[in-house]
Amino acid sequence: MTDPLARSRSDLDAASLLAERGFGAQAVSRAYFATFHAAETALARLGESRSKHSGVLSAFGRLVVVHGGLDEEIGRLLRSLFERRNEADYVPVDVPPEEAATAVADAERFVDAVAAGSRRGANSSLEASSDGWYPGRAGTPYQPRRVGIPAWGRS
Repeated sequence: MTDPLARSRSDLDAASLLAERGFGAQAVSRAYFATFHAAETALARLGESRSKHSGVLSAFGRLVVVHGGLDEEIGRLLRSLFERRNEADYVPVDVPPEEAATAVADAERFVDAVAAGSRRGANSSLEASSDGWYPGRAGTPYQPRRVGIPAWGRS
């Protein structure tokens, strides 16, 4: 079976290279996308999908952090990187090398935490389990809900 977090890891590699070569804004953007794709993977394991970035962030916070028990600090990294990426992409600012390196390190922490939760809680078919950070672990009732993705948003 292929690594379900392969895209996140590829984005992390790209972010590291960009940061090392002085492309701070681009490194921050790739670091965010590493976390975004990891969050999407976690939601997919719960039978969930969202069509917008804001929907992924909200659902991840609610289902994986609040109901699933993932460390809140890790959950905040996703929102923080989203905000840093928006600034790097849409505000004409130079991102200092230290900030780019911090973004990459934060993204690595996030992806590693999602991977660790996945290893504890997912079986080989990527179904949700009550052993990891999946909703229902602490007796919380949970019913997965699938939100349709428009045809233009499908891969």
